[in-house]
Formats: sequence, structure tokens, C-alpha cells
Amino acid sequence: MNLKVSPYRQHLIIFASLAIVLLTIYSNSFHGVWHFDDFDNVGNNPGVHVKSLTSEELQKTFFIKGRVGRSFAYFTFGLNYYFGGLEVFGYHVVNFTIHLLAALFLFLFLNETLRLPSLRDHYSEKALVISFIAALLWAVNPVHATSVTYIVQRMSSMAGLFFIMAMFFYVRGRTSPSRAKAVTYFTFCVVAFLLALGSKENAVMLPVILWLYDLFFIQGLTSRNIRKNIIILAPVLFSVIAIGLLYRDFSTLIQGYDTRPFTMGERLMTQPRVVFFYLSLLFYPIPSRLTLLYDIDISRSLLEPWTTLPAIVALFLIVALALLSARRWPLLSFCVLFFFINHVVEGSFLPLEMVYEHRNYIPSMMLFLPVAVFVVAVIRRFSYNRMYQAFILAALVLVIVDQGHTTYMRNDILSDEKTLWLDNVEKAPNSSRVHALLGKTLLNEGGHQQALLEFQEAMRLKRWVNRTEPAIYLCYIGNFFMDVMGDDRKAESHYEKSLEYSYTHEYFNGMAMINLKRGNLVEAEGLMLQAIKIKPGLPDYRNNYALVLLKQGRLDEAIASSQKALELKPDYGEPNGIMAEALHRKGMTAESITSWEKYLQRAPDRYYAYLALMDLYESAGNRAALEDTLKQLLQRVRKDQVLQIVQRIHERKNMFAHVPDPERIRYILEKTRLAG
Repeated sequence: MNLKVSPYRQHLIIFASLAIVLLTIYSNSFHGVWHFDDFDNVGNNPGVHVKSLTSEELQKTFFIKGRVGRSFAYFTFGLNYYFGGLEVFGYHVVNFTIHLLAALFLFLFLNETLRLPSLRDHYSEKALVISFIAALLWAVNPVHATSVTYIVQRMSSMAGLFFIMAMFFYVRGRTSPSRAKAVTYFTFCVVAFLLALGSKENAVMLPVILWLYDLFFIQGLTSRNIRKNIIILAPVLFSVIAIGLLYRDFSTLIQGYDTRPFTMGERLMTQPRVVFFYLSLLFYPIPSRLTLLYDIDISRSLLEPWTTLPAIVALFLIVALALLSARRWPLLSFCVLFFFINHVVEGSFLPLEMVYEHRNYIPSMMLFLPVAVFVVAVIRRFSYNRMYQAFILAALVLVIVDQGHTTYMRNDILSDEKTLWLDNVEKAPNSSRVHALLGKTLLNEGGHQQALLEFQEAMRLKRWVNRTEPAIYLCYIGNFFMDVMGDDRKAESHYEKSLEYSYTHEYFNGMAMINLKRGNLVEAEGLMLQAIKIKPGLPDYRNNYALVLLKQGRLDEAIASSQKALELKPDYGEPNGIMAEALHRKGMTAESITSWEKYLQRAPDRYYAYLALMDLYESAGNRAALEDTLKQLLQRVRKDQVLQIVQRIHERKNMFAHVPDPERIRYILEKTRLAG
């Protein structure tokens, strides 16, 4: 890159360029809402809800679900929670910063690689520009939007960042003339590798990649070096297996397929098709092909679908060709092998779901290096014709702008829950899970009838990702009939039908609410405890359990469970109402009023909270506060609707913390001048 400036300034210009481009295309990502696995891993995960920077609080982030895996990623979520709670902006800032740093270290690593003695004769003069183009093409690719904007996939991007950092430090260590500096760089390499492993398990392939890299570019692919390194490969593979055993109990590997709609053999047959699908997305990432949850046909045999066998054969041929041509084209061969090797963990025998875009974050890091080499070679080839060069540069810029625009569009889709699932349903119309998730979102937003249709479509399609899904969807339908239609009989029927597939926490919670509504408090308590045992981090379950305890008269326990719900979700209104009623029954009227006021701050459209406050103010003789509360209520409903609301509360009195006195409310409406 002939910039006629110092190498330091050249790097600074490239860093600034990467930052400006990425900030532009991700500028609309910083307020994107929580999605899908975000809730289990962050939003409803008490393990990352760090309240103080004490060792005890920070240590809990390292043992999520009783295991150490991905502990550093959870640690960063814990720090995010400490500084900003569940406000998404801070999480997105960290995710973006990780992606930017990954792009910068990718550039640095590629630049170092192209200047190695084995490659510099061909690439040293143009190393800077090739590295910049390759890093930029990788960083703006729309496939990586889910690794950046989908908050929980920080796990993938962090693993990628530390993976490429480890490679950069390794090459610096191997080429350093100073022993002390080499030791320092190798130490940084090991630390980065451990942090990558602490972010996501797929970083375990780094030792294999470094072994291959060293052989290809540092030692050289001579017959003697190949024989020598084949012996070294055994301990390298042993280290990968040993690390894998630390992460996973392989004795339960077959058992993991019990809940999947495919066998290990079917997964192994399907994954070559998936890998080629990934390649098509990376090189042809148009908006109509990109979504969050993909629906892919499972390979039931080598000929079903017919692309199964060709994909398997093509995969083996490409890998074989890369190995056989490594001496002649080491750079291209390495990039090809890098992609396939880094898909081994998530693309082989583990009982994981079939397809996710974020699995390409590390494998694709070398993929655009041959593209950049080709582009620069073509530009140099037409050095005699400036017009041709300008045309090629314009085409490159157009590709980058187009992919940046597609990434920007994807961020818009990911910024809203309803928009995301509507888009996903359009692109994966046969996926039961996508229809169910859209239905759940519509139900939460008040689109009740459309939600029911989506749930029913999910059941009709019978296209499950795991065998517990139909049980969950039947419970969603049960929730619809109980919460929206008030039809407990139909709700119970769907809950019971879900047991034909699996016991789920949704079943226990739904049946607990039905029993609570019927006054079967002991049964309701037992069912709620079962739901909480499965999902201890769901604030709704802690709130529902608090309501059961309140109805049993166990006031202190009800307050404690309400407080737990508020710890999990500080802006949650309902627990304040339960706590307020418990405090009122304990004779703590002032504290009860304060709690109801907090409720209304969080949920100003919950009419029965106004009625509860009116009851309390009337009892306390606080006329001014009573009139003000009634005024606020009448701004939301008509006077003739107030007693109807009271009547509906009485019909479902066990489902409300406070049951207003109809006569008192009628008296207030008649006597208070505002009511007229």
C-alpha cells in the first residue's frame, strides 16, 4: 500500500477505516431488543446478575448450570449487568467492540503472515492492502450480524477474537529474534487461547490450526518436515480431546440424541450439506436468504435428499485437493482447511441443532484472504490501464457497500422481536418453532387470535427441532385459553395433552395457575415449585409462587418470593402488588401504599392497582390522594367501566393479590366529586 507514510500511520489509517465502516453499518444495532436464547443465558439467568464486584458475586458467573464452560463470556455478561442491569445498550456496545477488535487482529495476523519468509517474495509488497481487503470483507459480511447484534452470540465473537489474537501472538512469538519477546508472545498466545475456550468450546481446534500453520508457513512443506510433524500431530490431537473431555461428558453423547428428531448418523450425513450452505451464504449473502433460525431437510439416507451423497463426496474431494496441492498453493490450501477444520466441533457428531450462522465466525476468518489476493493480482495485472483498475476498485467498493447495507438491514430486523419472527416465518415457513415464537410474541403484544393461529400452525407442521417442542407449544395454546379466553377447561386439556410428549416447566406453571384459580392452593404450590426447579431464573414463576403463598397467608414467604422476582427483573410490576398486599395484611399500610405506587410506576395501565390504592387511601382517610388516584384511573377507563373491572376481579379473585371491596368502590365513585 503506497501511502508514503510511516508504517505506524498506515496501520492507524487502516484501523480508523475499519472502525468507521463497522460503526456505520452497525450504528442501528445498539438498541436491539433481547431475543430467543438471550433470555435463558442473560435476562433470566441469576448466575450473571452481578450485584457487586465481590469475589463471591463474580465467581458465580463461572459456574453457570453447574459447569465451567463459556465462563469468561458469562463473566462479561455479569459485568454488563452490574454496570447497566438489563439495559441492552451496554451489551451491544461490548459486542460491537469485540467485533471491531476481531477485525483489527485479523488484519494484523494476515499482514504478519504475508510477510513471513515463505510468503514475502510473493506478497510482502502488497501485504498491507491484501490484509485490509480480506479483513474488511470478513468484517462487513452480513452472516456475522447475528454474532454481533444477537447479544448472547457474544460467545461466538469473543471466541473468534481470542482465537485470532492467539494466532497473531503465536506468529509473533515464532518469528521474534529475541528469546524474551518470544516467551512473552507465547504467554499471550496461551492466555488468549484460554480466554477463547472460556468464551466457546469450538476454539478447541486452535492447537490443530497452529500445528498446520507452523508446518505450512514457518517450517515449510518439505518431506522431512511433514514426517516430523506427523509425529507431533498425535499429542496435538490428544490435547484437543483432553480439553473436549473437560467441557463435555461424552458418556451421555448418545443420550443427547434422545430429544432430537434425528440420529447421530443422520446428523453426520446432513452436515456436509450444511457446510456448503454456509459457504453459499458467505459468498452470496442477499437479504432473502438470511434469517436467524433456518429450516433444513435432514438427510435420512445417502440419497434422501439427493444432494446428500454429492455433498459428502465434494467435501472429501475439496479437503483432499487442499492437502495434495498444499506445496504448490500453501496459502489457498491453508484457507480451505482452516474453514473445514473449524467446523469440525459444531459440524460433526455432537447432538447440536443443525444450522446457525454464528458458527461461521471463526471458520470464515481466512475465507476472504484468497479473494483479496485475487483482487489485488487482477488490479496489478491491469496496471497499464487505469480505467480497468478503476472499474475493479469500483466493483470491490460496490460489494462492500452492498454487504454493509445488507448487514444494516439485518440489524433493523434484529432490533424488534415481532419484526424478527415475521421475517423468519417468511423465510422458514415450514418451521414449527418459528411459528410458535411468532405466536408467543403476538400473544405478548395483544394479537391474541393471530397468536392462536400461529400456535396451531406450529402443531400442524410437526417440524420439530427437539421432541419437547410440541409439549411447549401445547402449553402456549393452553396459556391462550386460560389468560385470554378464560376457558380453564380447554386450557387444562392442552396442558394435559402436552404430557404425551414431555413434562415441561410451562406445564407445571400452567397447571399451578389453574389450581390456584380453583382454590387448590396446596396443589398449586407443589406445581409451582416444580416449575421453579426447572427454571429458577424466570421472574414470572417467582411472582406466581409469591401469589400462591399470599393466598395461603404465608406473608413473609410471599414477600421474599416477590423480592426474588424483582431481583431477577427490577422493572417488573406484579411482585410489587403482591408485596403491597402482604404488607397491608401485616398492618404496614404506609409501606403497602409505597409498594403499590412502585407498581404503578412500572405498570401504569394495571387498573386494579389504582383500585387497591383507592381502598387504602379511603381506609386511611387520605382524601387528596384518593381523588388523585381516581382521577388517574378515570383518565384510562370510563366511570361505568370501573365496577365492571371490580366484578371481573371478583370472578377470578385468586389470580389477584388484592381484591377490592365492591361496596367501597361504589361508595367512592358516588361520593367523590371527580367521579361525576
